[in-house]
Amino acid sequence: MPAASQKRAFAQDFFFELMRDSQRVRAVYLAERERWIRSLEVSGREEILFELEVLLCGIDRFFNLRNLFGEAQPPQERDWKEELKATRDAVHRSVHLSRKLIEQRQEGSLGDDRARARLGSELREQRTPEESLFLLRSGLVAHQGILDQLLRLDGAPQSLFLDVGQALQHELFVSRYFCPPAALEFRAEYDRIGSVLLLEALRLLEDEKKRRAFALALLASFRALRSLRYVPSPPVPHTRRVLVILALVRSELQALVGYLEGDLPRLSPAAGLVAAAGKAAAEKIRQVLAAIPPLLAQPLTDRAQLDLQRDKLAEATKLCVGILANALDPAMGHYALFEDDAARTDQSERLRMDLWIFREMCRYTAHALEQPAATPEAAEPLRRYATEFRDVGYQLLRHSDRELFDRFLDLLEGWSGRRGESTQIRMQRLRDDCHRFAEILERALELVSKRSELQKIPIDEASYREALAKVQKGR
Repeated sequence: MPAASQKRAFAQDFFFELMRDSQRVRAVYLAERERWIRSLEVSGREEILFELEVLLCGIDRFFNLRNLFGEAQPPQERDWKEELKATRDAVHRSVHLSRKLIEQRQEGSLGDDRARARLGSELREQRTPEESLFLLRSGLVAHQGILDQLLRLDGAPQSLFLDVGQALQHELFVSRYFCPPAALEFRAEYDRIGSVLLLEALRLLEDEKKRRAFALALLASFRALRSLRYVPSPPVPHTRRVLVILALVRSELQALVGYLEGDLPRLSPAAGLVAAAGKAAAEKIRQVLAAIPPLLAQPLTDRAQLDLQRDKLAEATKLCVGILANALDPAMGHYALFEDDAARTDQSERLRMDLWIFREMCRYTAHALEQPAATPEAAEPLRRYATEFRDVGYQLLRHSDRELFDRFLDLLEGWSGRRGESTQIRMQRLRDDCHRFAEILERALELVSKRSELQKIPIDEASYREALAKVQKGR
């Protein structure tokens, strides 16, 4: 068996399996949704989808009073109009985001009741992600109208607030393709570990169970940090929906604490070291959740309180990531672990170098396969590098850019096993594919090089060629 097949990239199967396992019985629908989102010609579609799911999940968690008040009980006479306003704002934004992701349909009332019934029946089947999203948006529009009318009342008791929650949760949970993810349930479209250092540390772990245990905690941490970006810092004004997002992040971090203290040691055979890291990381989050007041303990108009919530939750999450990173590699500090300027520069520079090397390897392989005495072994250096590329560079790609890479990487993985073709024909096909993919890599490299963080950092050709030489020699 060729060496490249024996040493498969951990990312090739690892992140896919982790995402699929976290999705449980809905994996088939979510895989179809992933293909659909890739096909949309909408700028920034992954970010739109992420914000939409943050809000849908936040709406669900907003009606769990523990996420708003902690262990305390709200007073019975409390007026819940401000919470209903926050809900309406989150619903309104969700409608707006979902509209960006679906094609224009003929809406409004249909004169023929039979036509209306037929359309309704087709939509309720939710045969496609687009139909599912259209149905969800229609329901949210209706809830928005109901909330507008409810907010005209003089007051809103707790029972009304909870009834609104029940109705909204039903709307969300019957959605086949857009049911909000549960805690520690991940999506391939937007969940990722964006740190080059952490990806390298995970790649070097030989223990698969330990790698999985740490990766899940890191994915959850990075999702929480990304969600908090929708609670803007001054001078950007707050919208009421920041309450929904903060409630979601508190809920997610509570679940992460439970995972770090309970599941993390159980999932890793190196229980002593891993358990200690999990306990220490969980304690940082637990301390902050206990120290900052429950979300609704202060007036909702107190911006300073909401900013404190955001900052403390982000700080605790970063401390958690730092402890886990140190357990993976004691020499690793906090530098370049997060989405600050240094981290973005490191990620973009690493991706640029990986794309450059990949392009050169494709050209090198195509040239080698053109030689009269060429053999299939000429493709082995490229196959080895493709395995390494999946582990780090591939993880730094936007989800929408991965499809072209998937096709070529899968082709490399199985090209030697094609049946019904002679060796010469297979080599000729691979040579042509290498030429075509080198052009794709050239365009990708140009786009990455235009990123603002790389504008003043030229390609270090000497170091790139040194890295290329090591790849060609199989080091």
